Amino acid sequence: MTRLKIACALAAIAFAAAPASAQKATATVTVNKPLQLTAIRDMQFGTVLVGSFTGTQTVSIATSGRTCGSGAGLTCSGVFNTAQYRVVGTNNQIALVSSPTPTVTLSNGAGATLALTLSFPASLSIDNSGNPGRIFEVGGSLPFTSTMADGVYTGTIDIQVAYQ
Repeated sequence: MTRLKIACALAAIAFAAAPASAQKATATVTVNKPLQLTAIRDMQFGTVLVGSFTGTQTVSIATSGRTCGSGAGLTCSGVFNTAQYRVVGTNNQIALVSSPTPTVTLSNGAGATLALTLSFPASLSIDNSGNPGRIFEVGGSLPFTSTMADGVYTGTIDIQVAYQ
């Protein structure tokens, strides 16, 4: 009986001292370059001649061109273009494009305002990690009435980018 007790005690000690089976985990980290956003061209609507019409008409600019109202009463002329930005970051990453103020108030300095509604891509792929980076355009639309005050209307566009 003593031998049996000793054998059981030795077996218990050996069982308790046996290590558990080893498990391995993997550690990973993604390293990205910081995003750099640069405004390279300002938005210009050109000159809008406001005549007589009823209601509201919209002037819009996009990469495809300018739309000047939906009928008689507005005449657009002069240079127009979208705002243009360059984003540089890590190649083949997705950058989300946003604006904390997607509607920008343009003012003529004498109290009259226009509400510029921005249009921009929701996201874009950074296909070049150095210069020139990825260039994208920001367009927009302005509502006009026949009682608009004269003047040069200006405001600041705030565009931001972040990795997805």
